[in-house]
Amino acid sequence: MSLSNDQTPRVDRRNFPGPTCQTPDPIGLIAEEHALQRELCDLLEAIADGLPHRFDTGLAVIAVSILEGSVPRHMRLEEEALFPVLRNRVALEDPLHAALACLEEEHERDGASLVELTDGLKTAAQQGSVQNADMLGYMLRGYFDSQRRHIAWEDRVVLPVARQVLTQGDLTSLQAWIMASDHPRCSQHSVVAIRNARTERSVCDRCPSAKSADNIVPFNVKF
Repeated sequence: MSLSNDQTPRVDRRNFPGPTCQTPDPIGLIAEEHALQRELCDLLEAIADGLPHRFDTGLAVIAVSILEGSVPRHMRLEEEALFPVLRNRVALEDPLHAALACLEEEHERDGASLVELTDGLKTAAQQGSVQNADMLGYMLRGYFDSQRRHIAWEDRVVLPVARQVLTQGDLTSLQAWIMASDHPRCSQHSVVAIRNARTERSVCDRCPSAKSADNIVPFNVKF
C-alpha cells in the first residue's frame, strides 16, 4: 500500500480542547461497532424467521433502538472521520479510493432502506402484530444481507489498511473526533463511565493516558 506524498491538510485545533488519548484505538472501536452490527443482523434475521406466524415485539424494540442510534452514528464516523483521513494517506491511484466511494454509496442506499425498515418495525411493535408480513420480511432480509456483505468488506479491506497506513497523530485525531461526537467512546473507559461523567472531556482530563491537544496531527475533517 503506497502512501500519498500530498501535504496533510490541517484542521482548526479549537475543535480539540483539552488533553487527548496517548494510546487511542479508534480502529478497534470501529471493529467493535461492526461486531454489534453483525449481532443486529442476527436479531433482524430472527425476527424475519418468525414471520408470518410469530412477531417478537421485544426484539423489534431493541432493533429499532440500534437502527435509530448506533447505526447512523457509525456511518457518520466513517464518512466524516475515517474515510477522509484514509484518502489522505494513500496515493491517488490507490484502489482504496474507489472502494471507499462504493462504501459511501452503500451507506446512502442502506440509509434510505433503514428508515423504511425502522418505520415498519415501529408500527408492528405498536400494534403488536404485522399487517404485511411478506413486505416486512422482504425489507428485513434485504437489509441484513446487504449489511453483512458491507461489514465483511470493511473488515477485510478498510480496517487492515487503516491499521497499516494511519499515523499515531491520525489515530489521536480520530479518537478526539469520537470523544467530541454524540456517542463518545474510548479504549480507556467503559461507555457507562463516559455516560456517567459530567462531560466526555472530564473523563479525558482525569485519564492517565492523556496528553496535550497540541500534539495532535490534524486531518481534513470538519466538525
